[in-house]
Formats: sequence, C-alpha cells, structure tokens
Amino acid sequence: MAWGGFIIALLLAFVLQTGVAAPLSVPHFDAFLVLALLCGLLCPTPDARIAGWIVGLVQDLSSADALGIHAFTLGLTVLLLTRIRELGNVSVWWVRAPAALLAAWPPQFIYLLHLRYWAGHTDESFGGLVLSAALTALVAAVLAMLINALPGMMQRKRRRFRTSRG
Repeated sequence: MAWGGFIIALLLAFVLQTGVAAPLSVPHFDAFLVLALLCGLLCPTPDARIAGWIVGLVQDLSSADALGIHAFTLGLTVLLLTRIRELGNVSVWWVRAPAALLAAWPPQFIYLLHLRYWAGHTDESFGGLVLSAALTALVAAVLAMLINALPGMMQRKRRRFRTSRG
C-alpha cells in the first residue's frame, strides 16, 4: 500500500469532515467512513485493516467522542468489508456499494447505540438509530463506489475522445 497517498487522503478526509461537513451540518456524510471503505475495497487485506483503524483513530482525535469508539467502528467496518471481499467478487463495480453498505451499517449502528445509551447525546428512537445508521452507511458506500470508479470512467472518456478525433 502507498502509505504516503493514504496520509494525503487522510488529511483530505480530515479537512472535509471538520472544515466543510461539520460547520455546514451535512447530514449522514462521514468522510472518514468513505476513506475507510475505500481502503477496505482497494488495499491488501492486512494494510486495509490497519488503515481502517488508523482512520478511526484520527477521527477519534478530531472529535469530542470517547477515545477509541471510531477506531473500533471503522476498524470493524474494514474487517467486515475485507471478509465480504474474500467471499464475493467486489471487482464488479455494482457489487462494491452493496458490499460496503453491508460492512458499514452494523458498526455505524453500534456507534449510534454508543451515542444514545453510553454518551447520552441523542434521544432518537431505536428505529431512528437503525435508519440513521443505514443512511450514513448508504451515503458512504455510494461515495466510495463512485470515487473508486472515477479513474476508470476518466480513462474511458479519454479513450473515447482519442478515437473520435481519429
């Protein structure tokens, strides 16, 4: 894994989450979750799992939540995604979003349960927690799939442009 590129992506996720999404109160957007899912989809399994935990640790350090909750949930997300990756073919573009959604939803729900029952930060109902976790996981999964597909789309467009100019 290219750790230098990972550090740049981690800094970009940090700036997006703390400098853009948090002040604007963008609902159900988690740049750190998107980065963890990208690591889980693209990196070798051991590197992906370490990277997911590091992303969570950085999110822990940038938030007022209990230290370790994000490292646990994002590490668990990447662990689940790498297990799903071993079971199925996630190289097909349309399989990536459902795989990422399946991996991200349970840890996001655990995080929201933590906020509700241990930290006391939300009064949302149990059904609301399930829906909120699903929406956050869905947004992150779709963004991770689109970001992952972007280089391939750019290549196809470039190739099409070259052949049309002939």
